[in-house]
Amino acid sequence: MKEKIYTIPVNEAFDHPGECGFCVLWRKLEKEILDYVTGPAYMEEDVRGEMDKAGFCPHHYRKMFASGNRLGLALMLQTRLRYLNSNAKEKHTDSCYACNRMNGRMESYISTFCYLWKTEEEFRAKVLSGQGFCQVHFQELMEKGRKYLMKKPYRSMMETLEPFHREHMERVEEDLDWFVRKFDYRFKDEPWKNSKDAVERSIQKVSGVELLEGGN
Repeated sequence: MKEKIYTIPVNEAFDHPGECGFCVLWRKLEKEILDYVTGPAYMEEDVRGEMDKAGFCPHHYRKMFASGNRLGLALMLQTRLRYLNSNAKEKHTDSCYACNRMNGRMESYISTFCYLWKTEEEFRAKVLSGQGFCQVHFQELMEKGRKYLMKKPYRSMMETLEPFHREHMERVEEDLDWFVRKFDYRFKDEPWKNSKDAVERSIQKVSGVELLEGGN
């Protein structure tokens, strides 16, 4: 496969053995952006102004707090509070600088996925040897993939990926069913099979949220 700089992150993400390559990209991207906004971003006045205006969603405030960089977070909050107090009559509660940045980058990853799917047989084989997608990112691929592929290649991709996605959603459902069944005394001596982490993997499949260390 001929690598280009912009294809490397997507290629590497789908080498990952977890439940969704796009979740791998999302997790890495989120860490990069949150590390940036509580660190180097404070040296860039224009970026700092964007953060002051947009703020962050509750999820990303929790993530930044949990990272332990109290000083970086305090500096960001300091100017955010100043902005809010200077613009008290405006509405500032429904935006997130990190989400905006991540959504833009994720769309570029979907574009790259479509390009690789169309042009690289090795990449198609890699995807189809994996564990499928979470429902959130598969839905995004279905919706946004239309922008990056002509009608016939898009239809061909979906004819392959829709049953593939359904197969792996059903695989996790079966694992979860067995996990629940193991709490019935009649099955207590049966092996766990692949169900011990079925709850965590089910959460990822339906929501895109990874709970397992390293994303499965």
